[in-house]
Amino acid sequence: MKVTFFLGQFPVSSETFVISQIVGLIERGLDVEIVAISQGDMTKTHSLVDKYKLLDKTTYLTHENANQSALQAKLSRIGGLLRPSRLPKILSALNYKQFGIHSKSLLLPSIAGRNSKVIKSDVFIAHFGTAGVVAEKMRRLGLLEGKILTIFHGADISVKDILNTFSSDYKRLFVSGEGMLPISNLWQNKLIELGCSEQKITVNRMGINVELFRCREFDKPLYQPLRIISVARFIEKKGLQDAINAMRLLKEQGVEFEYQIVGDGPLKEDIVAQIEELKLSEEIKLLGFQPQEQVTTLLEASDVFLLPSVVAKNGDMEGIPVALMEAMAMGLITVSTFHSGIPELIKHEVSGLLVNERSPNELAQVLINLSANYYPIATIRKNAQQTIYTQFNQSKLYDELAEISKQTHER
Repeated sequence: MKVTFFLGQFPVSSETFVISQIVGLIERGLDVEIVAISQGDMTKTHSLVDKYKLLDKTTYLTHENANQSALQAKLSRIGGLLRPSRLPKILSALNYKQFGIHSKSLLLPSIAGRNSKVIKSDVFIAHFGTAGVVAEKMRRLGLLEGKILTIFHGADISVKDILNTFSSDYKRLFVSGEGMLPISNLWQNKLIELGCSEQKITVNRMGINVELFRCREFDKPLYQPLRIISVARFIEKKGLQDAINAMRLLKEQGVEFEYQIVGDGPLKEDIVAQIEELKLSEEIKLLGFQPQEQVTTLLEASDVFLLPSVVAKNGDMEGIPVALMEAMAMGLITVSTFHSGIPELIKHEVSGLLVNERSPNELAQVLINLSANYYPIATIRKNAQQTIYTQFNQSKLYDELAEISKQTHER
């Protein structure tokens, strides 16, 4: 059976869950290919991309890439229209009434101009609702042939602008798409609220390869000073600025700690300025983007994984962060928030610690309690590992996805 992943960009360094899922289906004997609208940042690629030669399996629908300006992307789309032999398809794709924003932006006409062969697959797996919408429109245009499953992660059904822009497109996808695969119960309920039939929805969580993460001894004592780490993009919903404010409170209370932040993103300048303003440069170290192997090494040397996620001002929300799963599997104490699907992963004071969103005071108090050995860390570590092994085990989840794909193909 041929399965094709339909993606907005590929590869994307922060979307290791997509790369791992692709590899998971390859390892299960499926004939896997990748279709991406544009090329991702080729300077930051996951080792699995090279190991499994994923770029050789990838077809790009446009000549756009992550490093282009908006003007360059627009010119590239115009260039895609200059194909006389493809004029009938291009004109069809320019039908705004049928194809809306993807007609107006020239994305769909450009794709129609540049791709003369129909892309065929038994099943297409689109990551993010916005990609599923493009796949559905391409199928209507006759550019794509196969059944479509769409995975919904978070931003695609929480960001206000996305919901407003794609409201009618989502309704059409819910009707014509073969299946919707939200990664949490919360997003399942959101899809139903948006008008999707419950019969078309199957929750298929993201998970981790438990074999790659060695858990420390459950009763291993915490380091002194306390070692805290975050691995996250520098964007609002990750709550890093709340984390830094909590560190100020820790310092004021005389708690010794080291805080490392792995990642990069648009808020980096703000975060650097905040650290300097609060005089925390000695305690907080920004490590930038790191390959997965180095991230694992850093996690092994840390006590606490901190991810105080929040609903961003534009509505953007998490799904269930894979980074939390990895930390739990390795025996770190996870400190996060009652946000989105996170409580489906972490039970407060059972398998981790949760506080309310945008609450540096609560974060600080939890970390102070941890440093004072207030919590039963051995029990929390054991429960966290059990949760990952039974509910977020990548191997089981990929078996489920392969079976969902097979059943979809056979329907």
